[in-house]
Amino acid sequence: MKKVLLLLAVLLCMVWESAGAEYSGDQKVQDFIPCIAGIWVDEAGHRQMHIFGGQDGINSFRIMGIRDWQGNADDGSAVITVMEKRGSREMTVEYHRDGADSWLLLDGRLKVVPEQAEKVHAESVGGVSLDMPMMQLLYLYGAPAEYLEEAATKELCGVESYAWYYRNEGWLVTFDRSSSTVDRIFLFPGSSKFLDRSVLNCDSPLERFEGLYGLGRCPKAGDSFHLGQHEYLSFDGYPGYICLSIYEGQ
Repeated sequence: MKKVLLLLAVLLCMVWESAGAEYSGDQKVQDFIPCIAGIWVDEAGHRQMHIFGGQDGINSFRIMGIRDWQGNADDGSAVITVMEKRGSREMTVEYHRDGADSWLLLDGRLKVVPEQAEKVHAESVGGVSLDMPMMQLLYLYGAPAEYLEEAATKELCGVESYAWYYRNEGWLVTFDRSSSTVDRIFLFPGSSKFLDRSVLNCDSPLERFEGLYGLGRCPKAGDSFHLGQHEYLSFDGYPGYICLSIYEGQ
């Protein structure tokens, strides 16, 4: 009997320690969130990121843990674990909080600043705009026919990026790896989707793009045109596809 009671006591201690450790981790995350909370965009107004606590996390991806936190509420850095659609991953975050001069540096590559005004988009496809969060796209259109890893996307359309391929509708969306927001929308021949403003797609006559967007000349394969709001329409892969992108080129 004594052995049974001793075993139960040990198990209770293990459960207590496990629960305490989990709470400690959660509390540390909650203490850290105010250092990076807010609505952020890159310096061109793209890659909008909503960062809040709880289940919302970063663009609806929960922040699960934190390590190597250095600094204070105004300046510092840490490594956080984010639960994304593809699974959990670590992200380095550096932060500086000073009103309008605040900034975050994510993964050592993406600098974001506080959003000053709501983004106005030059174009969209089927209601999907550039910078749309991944989870919002999932809400609008559901899961894609195929999830493409970087190598498969590069083989299909020349860019090395994680993508959602809506094969049956003839369109594909890629995501910025730090913000998990839409950074390119590809339209393939036969697509049921159109550019919303012009109602054109990859099957449309090229001269119609010139007239409806005021491009100044008829597009040809390899061209890229600035539509405004730091958004570009690329014919780099034409006639295999056209691409709406936050990048000049694609």
